[in-house]
Amino acid sequence: MRITLKTLVLSSAALCASAAFAANQARVDVPFSFTAMGQSYPAGSYDVALDTNRNCVTLANESDATKHITWNVGPADAAKTPAVIKFDEAGADHMLKSIQIGDKVTPNLDSPSKHGVSATTSIGGQ
Repeated sequence: MRITLKTLVLSSAALCASAAFAANQARVDVPFSFTAMGQSYPAGSYDVALDTNRNCVTLANESDATKHITWNVGPADAAKTPAVIKFDEAGADHMLKSIQIGDKVTPNLDSPSKHGVSATTSIGGQ
């Protein structure tokens, strides 16, 4: 079997493209229901993905495609996990605060003054 330079270059390009694609998506398991932008979302697994231009992030429920939110992102310090979702808590209610994937994050999505926020919860994803 003969390996050519062309084969090595194409294989390397494919691996780099796969690694870049993987860096732009993650999965987060949210153990509670929550609200975001006036909509209710169930507990469950959510896919977090950056668009190809790295301008928008989408949070989508794995089992219900109608339960998704897309928002603009800006620069941030890199997260310690591939994705971090933050929620404000008010009693038993959870409101989506921000979505971060890698070095991109949404602005604050919640108005804490409306809810009397008592705590913030962060969930990391893979």
